[in-house]
Amino acid sequence: MDNLRIYEEDGYIHFMLRPEDLLRLRYSEEAKMPFVDFMDGWLDQMKTQVRENTMDGYRYAFEKHIRPFFSARGTTLATARPMDFQDFVNAKFAQGLSPTSIIKFHSIMHKCLKYAVALQIIPVNPSDNVMLPKRYKYRGQVYDRAQINVFLAAALHSPAEAAFVLAATYGLRRSECAGLRWSAVDLRARSMVINHTAVQSGGRIIYADNVKTKSSYRTLPLSDSLCRYLRDLRRRQEANRRRLGKQYCKTGYVCCYEDGSPLRPDYISREFERVCRRAALPRIRFHDLRHSVATILLQQGFSLKQIQEWLGHSDIATTANVYAHVPYVEKVSIAKGATPVIGL
Repeated sequence: MDNLRIYEEDGYIHFMLRPEDLLRLRYSEEAKMPFVDFMDGWLDQMKTQVRENTMDGYRYAFEKHIRPFFSARGTTLATARPMDFQDFVNAKFAQGLSPTSIIKFHSIMHKCLKYAVALQIIPVNPSDNVMLPKRYKYRGQVYDRAQINVFLAAALHSPAEAAFVLAATYGLRRSECAGLRWSAVDLRARSMVINHTAVQSGGRIIYADNVKTKSSYRTLPLSDSLCRYLRDLRRRQEANRRRLGKQYCKTGYVCCYEDGSPLRPDYISREFERVCRRAALPRIRFHDLRHSVATILLQQGFSLKQIQEWLGHSDIATTANVYAHVPYVEKVSIAKGATPVIGL
């Protein structure tokens, strides 16, 4: 700092630095690194922190959107400013990307730069205070009990029948249906454990002994009807195993094809649409079966806390969203403790 200027004024000693000298005081030497290089290394470290399909999403966002934008700008950790990230958000919005995608991209960059702050490479997170596009909440449709029964009748003998029964009666997620194994089902104790999932990522199916959140790991009691259904399903699968012999795949999954191979999550969704069309039912998403179960439980008079634990939500606020599907008159009845409108 050859040009450091020192002077006295009003009884105080003042130090005057050039801007580049001031930057050297605020930023470490590593801050000269290009932002995209730092993020590339951070993503490699994140492999130990997030699920494989989540990591795939991070990588896609980085390679497809983040790296090209910031590489073209030559942005380093030291030169990154909030306006750079605001420009990124604005550019992606102009390209027609959804607010949900843009918010996810920004969240990934913010996590990365938060780590840079934690390492004391930079003093503040330059992606703070960015104005993000407003995310419009999806208002899903749900089936009532009569429609659920129509759906299940139409789903009989479908290869994905078991997944449909589990989703429409117990509200399991698609990944939980596809990942349920017979080893997690205890017909004697009349319970099943949700502890294994099958998720799709980039065309691959990832089977893992983990679930979406800590709260998603749960043990559910089997009702009389579901217990009977699972016993019959097991008998049918045993018959297929004997009929196919060595050609039968002994994978141990509850939701499987006739040859024992597990159902792919994307197949479950496609088959769901076909069954709904065949039954002439309103078009909804497969995940809306889960919302339907939550709504029916609420109409039965179960508390939000009970429904939260049943569905495996990590936050009761997520469960509270089912109120959006319940008619106002029924909400009033539930709030007053009146007899539920629909009985089990």
